[in-house]
Amino acid sequence: AEFPHHCPYTSRRVSEFLPANMADGTETAPQRPSVGRRCRVAGKLATVRWGPGLVSAPPKKVAEGEEQAQPESVEVIGIEYDEPGLGKHDGTHQGERLFSCPMGFGSFVKVGKVEFGVSIQKAIAGKYFDGLMAEAASKSTLVESVDAVDYIDSKGREKTMNVELVGRYGVEQRQQRLESFVEIALAETNLETRYPEDVWIGDWSLPNLKSLWLDRTLISEWSDVASIAELCPALEWLSLSKLRFAPLQRGVSLPPPRGAPVDVVDNRLVLNPFVCRIKTLVLNGTMITWDSLCALDDARVFPHLENLNLANNELHQGIPDISGDTRSPFPNLRSLVLDGNGIKDWRVLKRACLTFPKLEQLHLNSNLLGEVLDGLADLASDDTPRRLVALFLNENKLSSWQAIGALSNYCVLELKAQHIPLTSGDAPLASPMLLRQVFIALMPTLMRLNASEITAKERIAAERYFLGVASQESSNLVRSLKEMTDVAAHVERLKGIHGDVVGGDVTEEAQASRTSLVHSLVEVSLRPVGAAIVDKPVATKKVPHTMTVGELRTLCAALFKQVPLDRLRLQLADPSLPFGIPLDEEARELGFYGVGDGAEIRIDDAQDWSESCKNK
Repeated sequence: AEFPHHCPYTSRRVSEFLPANMADGTETAPQRPSVGRRCRVAGKLATVRWGPGLVSAPPKKVAEGEEQAQPESVEVIGIEYDEPGLGKHDGTHQGERLFSCPMGFGSFVKVGKVEFGVSIQKAIAGKYFDGLMAEAASKSTLVESVDAVDYIDSKGREKTMNVELVGRYGVEQRQQRLESFVEIALAETNLETRYPEDVWIGDWSLPNLKSLWLDRTLISEWSDVASIAELCPALEWLSLSKLRFAPLQRGVSLPPPRGAPVDVVDNRLVLNPFVCRIKTLVLNGTMITWDSLCALDDARVFPHLENLNLANNELHQGIPDISGDTRSPFPNLRSLVLDGNGIKDWRVLKRACLTFPKLEQLHLNSNLLGEVLDGLADLASDDTPRRLVALFLNENKLSSWQAIGALSNYCVLELKAQHIPLTSGDAPLASPMLLRQVFIALMPTLMRLNASEITAKERIAAERYFLGVASQESSNLVRSLKEMTDVAAHVERLKGIHGDVVGGDVTEEAQASRTSLVHSLVEVSLRPVGAAIVDKPVATKKVPHTMTVGELRTLCAALFKQVPLDRLRLQLADPSLPFGIPLDEEARELGFYGVGDGAEIRIDDAQDWSESCKNK
């Protein structure tokens, strides 16, 4: 089929690609595997390690008495799977070693069962325009029609308008243009290179593309990534998770992209010289090394990079000591993700701040931090100039109050520390509520904890509660915290703000676990102050420390029936506050507000407040 050739710069219609065959109508020659090339076998990613070559097929079973036939020879390639358990051996065949790989990763596969890579043009056409190729060849079969539609305009007048129904082909011709793409997901495809450009004719690019997902494709060379990025001058987000790249050496330039044409005038619509605008690069599970990352930076492949994701890459050091370098890599980096790398050394925080002076967020989730406290005690004395304000430590090995005390010395504005042994598992030492209160009390700069804002009321309640806990010298929590942080200094600071705490006889042991909290009762005074109930006597009740504000309101409604439940207002009495601390979050537990034995809770009527405002 022949297609019209238009050249309105980037307004490239989708009909302007050739059939899946070569331009001259012949079939594409079968691809021959080469060692090191990426491939896909039955949907699983692998790397060619040997071949192609002939090997003897396993002998077939024959009936007793029959002569064993000569084993057949089959052409296979040796591959190493990315994931364990998919292979059968370590590169040996009938006792002969043909290549080396970890046991359980190797396999020999017939060449015809192996899928190899395609160009980005074919990957895009196959993913987004596959149905259009056959339709473009027979577009004359799609009948256009015109219909009349009656409608009423904005002034109530009846009018008629002709509507042209152009069919699917016409709609696609208007909408499916390359410049319309803002996001493209080619994950799980066989994309390998930019070249050959054998689908669209002439100039082409993706000028408005902002996000590009290339996870689990067959790309293995950084030069191919750089050449694909040249097609996307507005690209800001690039995900390359689960790829396997050839290692790079510092001081060595990137080779030309695979299959790039020679002596061809480059008249594509990209800035010359091209400057990559990618701000976020995702390299999770690529097994990339810091040597390759530094080589990428030396080559200025990503000069504007601000967010780098390096989760699950076995970077056990997190960040190596590269203080000898005269230039910091990725000088604009603001966020670094090192989740799931088996990091144990707390000194990774200092190395991160030294290596990336503009770093603001450091993600260290799902590591082994907390197994040892090496380097953690030095955090308080670390005077390294830094911009780091957010630290994420979910699913680490923080299992002691000593680790929490040392961590509280590190000043940040946002912290995440959930799903840790201290508060979860079969035998937690503390409740998540208690840990939250301790962090808030010991970290005065903290503004967000575990993805939620710390309100002024919450900080007051947490700090007052900690003063009560700190007064228990025999408390295991207090003794453990004192080993790694100056509890006395925190107490003096908090007393200067809040004075003596109300109802401070609350032990840490009573807060240690959810079970003990349920059975821990505190005696509180419920004092009615509303106009309809002010003459009622004060009620003294023993309630669980884990009772929620909503449950307490229900109890008060039963005691003081003159005020309906929806009008009840509760305040925790505090000498330093004229109106006390409002208990207005029904899902919060009393322990969250520091309610202990002897605390007084005032029961008021919302209607009195509204009438007072009207009189004013």
